[in-house]
Amino acid sequence: MSDERVELGHAIFAFVEPHPGFELAWNRYYERDHLIAAGSFAPWTMASQRWLATRQHKVLRQPRENPIAEPPERGTFLAAMWIQKDRLADQQAWVAEQMKELAAQGRNFDQRDVLSTASWDYLGGALRDPDGVPPELALDRRYPGIVLAWVERGPGQSLESLRDALLRDALPGVMEKSPIAQALCFTPLPKADWWPKAAPEVPGVGERVLVACFVECDPLDVWGECFADLPTALESRGCGRTLFVAPFVPVVPGVDPDLATL
Repeated sequence: MSDERVELGHAIFAFVEPHPGFELAWNRYYERDHLIAAGSFAPWTMASQRWLATRQHKVLRQPRENPIAEPPERGTFLAAMWIQKDRLADQQAWVAEQMKELAAQGRNFDQRDVLSTASWDYLGGALRDPDGVPPELALDRRYPGIVLAWVERGPGQSLESLRDALLRDALPGVMEKSPIAQALCFTPLPKADWWPKAAPEVPGVGERVLVACFVECDPLDVWGECFADLPTALESRGCGRTLFVAPFVPVVPGVDPDLATL
């Protein structure tokens, strides 16, 4: 047996808006082919999950003017993959070759806009419960909601000090006695040379932290008490500037989302 333990080290997040009229086609293509063929099949991929934002969830996004989703109603679908620590290069090498095969077979989908897609390094997590769900199982747990917060370091602040401010002070205080079971922090990596042209360049390398808050209910139900003041709570604890906060709920695999809610 190997001494290499299962340990979250990296992630991929993809934030996408299908073109009007292609929402269901995109959902089926991504979950039934692309996520599996170019992600879950890859060695060292630990888990994957997808979410969506309904119109009701998009209304809650803040601030309305932001560098992540312009206008803020864009970005309906979100996907994430967990990757074993120190194995990102191995995982990505396999994906690069697989993408060539998929492209040769015409297994692409052009009727969508990619708001952001990137690889991320895991910086650590704040866990509400001493013996709760470990970060490695956060996607498999299938929490009823997730809230993403993009945070940028302040002037003169290092990425390490931003991480420490989030994990040691701000997030534990926000999570205490709340339905937020864990908040995991990631920082973006530069776009790899082989990534498709549709994937935009990655902003915020060395500057930003993405906080993924896993919630034990639909974020709509607790927005006022847990997330409405999140930017103020983070910034008041020396956590730089909050660029964007957005809630999502899980996509049910194999079930088409209700277009009337999107």
